[in-house]
Amino acid sequence: MPSTKRLRTEPIVRVRTGCWACRRRKKKCDEAKPVCGGCVRNKLTCQWPSTSTSPDSASSQDENPRDMDLVDERDIHTTPARTAVASQSTSTDTAENQTTEPNTTATAMTIGNALSRPLSMMPGHGLDAYQLLSHYMATTAECMANGSTPINPFLVQIVPLAFSSDLLLQLVLTQSAAHRAFRRLNDSDEVAQSHYTKALQLFRRGVTDFIDGMESNPLILTVGALVMCFTETAKGDMNGTIFDHLSAAHSLLIRLLAQSDAAVPKDLKDFVIEYYTYTAAVSMISIDARVSHQVLLNFDLEQKARQLLETGYVGNLCGCWLELLLLIPCIFDLGRGWMMHEGQPVVPTADEIAMYGSLQAQIMRWAPYPTVTPEVFMAGHIFRQAMLLYLYTSLSGYSRSKTGMHQMLIETAMTEAMSYLTQLSATARINSGLCWPIAVVGSCLTDSDQQENLRQRLTTMVATFGLGNMHRTKLLLEHMWQMPLEEAGPWNICRAMEQNQIWISFA
Repeated sequence: MPSTKRLRTEPIVRVRTGCWACRRRKKKCDEAKPVCGGCVRNKLTCQWPSTSTSPDSASSQDENPRDMDLVDERDIHTTPARTAVASQSTSTDTAENQTTEPNTTATAMTIGNALSRPLSMMPGHGLDAYQLLSHYMATTAECMANGSTPINPFLVQIVPLAFSSDLLLQLVLTQSAAHRAFRRLNDSDEVAQSHYTKALQLFRRGVTDFIDGMESNPLILTVGALVMCFTETAKGDMNGTIFDHLSAAHSLLIRLLAQSDAAVPKDLKDFVIEYYTYTAAVSMISIDARVSHQVLLNFDLEQKARQLLETGYVGNLCGCWLELLLLIPCIFDLGRGWMMHEGQPVVPTADEIAMYGSLQAQIMRWAPYPTVTPEVFMAGHIFRQAMLLYLYTSLSGYSRSKTGMHQMLIETAMTEAMSYLTQLSATARINSGLCWPIAVVGSCLTDSDQQENLRQRLTTMVATFGLGNMHRTKLLLEHMWQMPLEEAGPWNICRAMEQNQIWISFA
């Protein structure tokens, strides 16, 4: 005879004597006063309800404590994002219109086993945070992505992940604040400066916790470092700070990719690999090949990116030209070997000539996917011509005399690149990812009309997208156009940066 379950006769009584922090975190409180054990372990502010509070009033306050600290990062970052992407329109409406904390049950998000936060709720943040989130979702995210695909990963990947982490949320708000400040031409924007300072402090604390073993999952920090890279892009930093963030992202990404494939959702991992590969590849030209090796893309990271190629990957950063980006380290190494003999007449070795021929064949053979949009197709051809210029000038040294051994090839690549740029509107979204080819082509231009054409294009791009690195690219080219002819070309971009103290990435 089946056993019968004993029915509960006593009501379930919720304990209401724990501190606010433990109630909020839904953790059992040991009720040690003045500071409970949970708050000691997690370095939280331990606050207690008034002893005169009635059970009914305690119940209502328990759902909405106002004066407690946020959950520490270790509780938030324990597992990667797995599910639940909120719709773009709903998130935008929430950010713009919601000023009070609503019922959190309907909009709560699950990020693995991490403590989730509802999209409509940002405890600990003021009204400016809602405004910045609205600006991010409506403007910043659109400017960061080049529109190669209809799904914007800066919205569907970054935003849900940010709502599982105080650190990443702060970094997203900081990026939005930096972008908004530059669009307003306000270099002294106090909101942007305050958020930037707070973001750096939180990020450094997170890195310290990771190094000390207090945090084992590098996902949030990896994405955070990449977000910081594009924050420098948005604000137009000229101090080379982006390279510090990129170095941190490199170390963290290696650890992240060492985890099992099941640890991070595939779409998120693919985007992180694209994000880093794109930023590292287009930043390499800022490194002086005469004095430094490229350490931004090692073999393992390159192989991960090549796995994306096998799937016909098209991304909102690399468009359809990921294959071309992966050739940049090879050309860098080839040019580095030649530049070490600067000023000395050295004949290329057989290996260098073979490598040169192989790279040229790969670039010439490459073509945009026929399924991409016309704008992406055109941008792919612009990248292709810029890659040829980068390659042609790697073995011809710095000389741009009329008798240079690759002068005719260089002139042809410049002419075709400028032709494609003329056909592509300067206001098209795809331009957000074209600073690198524009810098490469622009560094070779000697004709004043072509220089003016590129100058006007960059001016329009700055007005359209409001990204600081576009303005800095224009500023750098203005300096290069004043340099002697023999000092022109993409391999002298790093020299122009050094002379004028304009240390930027073209991400």
